[in-house]
Amino acid sequence: MAKQRDPVIDSMRGIGIVLMVLGHSGFRGTDFIYLFHMALFFMLSGWLFSLRGGPVHFIKRKAVTLWLPFVLANTAFTVLNNLFLKLNILTSDERILQVPGNAVTTPVTAKDVIGRTVHWCVFDGGTQLGGAMWFIQALFQVSILYALVEFILQRLLHGADTLLPQGLFSGVLLWVGWRCRLAGWNVWGLGIAASCYCLFYLGVVLHRVQHPHGPARGALCCAGAFVVLLVLGQFGSVGLAGNSYPGPLYLLAASLAGWMLVYEGAHLLARVPAVSGAFSALGRATMPIVILHFLAFKPVTWLGLLATGGENYLLAAFPIYFTGGAWWVAYTAAGLALPLLAYAVWVRLKKAVRRG
Repeated sequence: MAKQRDPVIDSMRGIGIVLMVLGHSGFRGTDFIYLFHMALFFMLSGWLFSLRGGPVHFIKRKAVTLWLPFVLANTAFTVLNNLFLKLNILTSDERILQVPGNAVTTPVTAKDVIGRTVHWCVFDGGTQLGGAMWFIQALFQVSILYALVEFILQRLLHGADTLLPQGLFSGVLLWVGWRCRLAGWNVWGLGIAASCYCLFYLGVVLHRVQHPHGPARGALCCAGAFVVLLVLGQFGSVGLAGNSYPGPLYLLAASLAGWMLVYEGAHLLARVPAVSGAFSALGRATMPIVILHFLAFKPVTWLGLLATGGENYLLAAFPIYFTGGAWWVAYTAAGLALPLLAYAVWVRLKKAVRRG
């Protein structure tokens, strides 16, 4: 029997994925969003953590749901590299280097595809269009390590509570992640994984202490968390993709405040089924949105270049070209709607194959 999904957790995922796309769309509140939006996903995974079935079953499940999509998506983007060059989705035109944050792309051979796929299999690098998948890599690494540590602790403690030793271990890894950040070391994303292990652990702890929520208390908690994040934003910023944050306590404070904001907000949204249902649908399509939203931005840039007479190579500007005004609205709408459409088609195809 399939495990029943929690609509509030799906709604939280949906809120998180909207924030992620907003953060890449040129939205003016990006610095605020970055304080907590990716930490939220690590904490949600910790909230849902279960070693039921044993570590081998857990690792197999994570290999299918995280490692395999990472490898397949990056390989697909590599296979399509030359086509993307012809369509100007990627470019070898060196003028693109004048646009901050961009790089020149060269054609690939079959040998390149095979070689790079081997690298994707061990999380060595990634593609430009799959840039958001650093999170999938980090979540896989953190999840597997947490499960193995949990299994060992359960054996050593003979069934006693593992929360305290896991907390001590997560504190050590947070310190290691912070030292990696100071040293600029992040081979295979292990610096990010060390920093984010504590966020996964926080999710486990929060699941233990969950309690009922009333609308008045929820609204008050949301407001308080929002103010805390505004204040924290005056003293620093968070960029987990680069293992960047002002300090361990800052990361923990921002992550917990962000969790409170989204968690209480999702419970409030549950009182409006239509809105909650929309966010839940987005939450169930998190993976395709993570993988495809950068590519989904391209039609918006293409239409903008047609309207403004911009040169074709600018379509390759990453992740977006047009900023200011309401461009972020168009980019966000495309970044959510097009992956959702692709996901809906994929689900229908799978159902058709099963019926066949």
